[in-house]
Amino acid sequence: MKQLMREYELFTKLLIVVLAALCLQAVIVSMFIYHHSKKSYIDYFDQSNAVSLKKIQHDFEMLNDKIENTLAQIDRNPAVEDYFTDALQHIAQQTDQLIAIQRMNESFNGISPTIDYDLMIFGENGRLFVGNDMIAAMTATDFFQLDLLKKVNATSASTQMVFVPFGLTTREKHSPSVFFIKKLTTSMNRTYGYGVIAVTSHQLAGLFNDIVDPTLVQIDFVNEDQQIFTSNDPSKIGAFSEDLALLAENETKMIEENKRTRLALYRQNSALISKVDLASLVNQMAIVLPIILYNVVTLLFAGFFVFIYLNRHTKSIYQLIHSLKGVKEDPKNAQIPVQGTHEIKLLGNTLNQLLTDLDWYYTESLQNEKKKRTLEIQAMQAQIQPHFMYNTLTSFKFLIWQQENEKAIQGIDRFTDLLRHTIGHKKEEISVEEELKNVENYLHILTLRYGETIPAKVVVPTELYSLYLPNMIIQPIVENAYLHAFQTKTKGFITIYGRISKHDLLFEVVDNGDGFDPTKTGSRTNTFSGIGISHVDERIRLMYGEDYGLSIQSLVGIGTTVTIRLPLISK
Repeated sequence: MKQLMREYELFTKLLIVVLAALCLQAVIVSMFIYHHSKKSYIDYFDQSNAVSLKKIQHDFEMLNDKIENTLAQIDRNPAVEDYFTDALQHIAQQTDQLIAIQRMNESFNGISPTIDYDLMIFGENGRLFVGNDMIAAMTATDFFQLDLLKKVNATSASTQMVFVPFGLTTREKHSPSVFFIKKLTTSMNRTYGYGVIAVTSHQLAGLFNDIVDPTLVQIDFVNEDQQIFTSNDPSKIGAFSEDLALLAENETKMIEENKRTRLALYRQNSALISKVDLASLVNQMAIVLPIILYNVVTLLFAGFFVFIYLNRHTKSIYQLIHSLKGVKEDPKNAQIPVQGTHEIKLLGNTLNQLLTDLDWYYTESLQNEKKKRTLEIQAMQAQIQPHFMYNTLTSFKFLIWQQENEKAIQGIDRFTDLLRHTIGHKKEEISVEEELKNVENYLHILTLRYGETIPAKVVVPTELYSLYLPNMIIQPIVENAYLHAFQTKTKGFITIYGRISKHDLLFEVVDNGDGFDPTKTGSRTNTFSGIGISHVDERIRLMYGEDYGLSIQSLVGIGTTVTIRLPLISK
């Protein structure tokens, strides 16, 4: 995958840049849509919530009015006053009064279709009236001992609302409740009892439970003591609320990431506190997933068309690149197909012109290099041959000086034959058989000069005779051995071996002469003492490369081995 991306780097980078731009645009548009949708949704919800709060406020006021009217009818009923003030009445009178009170109770309309309540009348004479079939949880005497009456009596209002942690009946005994208490007074304005309508906090929450979503909006009714007396979160009932002090009447503001609103209630300093959880509200929008899906689908479609477009317009570039790879593999007569946009065509035509010019220069340079190489080889061979002839004629001179005329004649015959195959031979490469024949002629000449004290032997398998090697490369090495290997020793031998090693043709010229230390020669040129052997090495490397040439192994007092490494050439 990495290799493919590297090969199509331009296309990949363009695709990444375009897709990144599309993603950035999608993110920006999504954020814009999200924030505007969020603002619009919250504004719409605020309007709807404001209507709901007004309705809750109005319903509570209507509830208060109905409770007020009910308690006022109780206060104005003569039977109530007579029953709860006179303790010395006859049984018949008490019965008549209770019947009248019961009829009055039955005439009352419900204060709310969603709220159940308990109505009780407590008299100072110890009598108690229960407005339904529930059992009272306390007597009149117990009621008059409650601390809440101190608060009721301390105010001038005839009807008051009090939050208590208990109810009036055994059913609601442990339920937090709201008591609406009205003082019952005589014509002389003396309090003889109390009319009480008790509504549990849970029942009172029926005013708004069906109107607002408790997961989004928390509704708290808070009294003047900053105590929550009803809420759509039951765990909050009876708890202390700081919102009453933090908010002015009819004020809305953000507190702890919640939008809070305070509206006045009908009773004393009580208030309706609304807490809107904006985080839950925004989550309820359910707009994030549609936006993500929309962006994913849009990016897939856009990415597909971008891919097609970029592929179509970069295809000609990559065709040009692949064509250049073909030029690298086969530079001869290479031409690049010209197609694509105007710019690509112009580039293709220019490259084709350059390739044409390069091919011409390459051909010219190659021909010049071949000519130079041929001249260099010829120059080396021209240096080797005079050097060889000089040494050979010197040998004949010594033979004639020693009056060895017969040996000199034989040597001249061998020398003539040798010249016929060297100087007269125009080929750069000859067979192993021809090269060895020249070596044998040269060895005969050397034997005439040095005698039998340094015999030479050629050990080369006949299957190597058909292979080819450069002309006259073994003779200079044999000559070097005769001239330099036996300076202190007077006797020895020289052996020429031939073999094939893997894919190379090897010749080894081995002597048991004086030997030397190759590490002290200083350079490769000095290692190959003598002009002939040095030129042989350079000639082989020039013809076949640096993997071929001469190598020397020598030990002082033991002898020297010169190895000629050549490629296998069969013609």
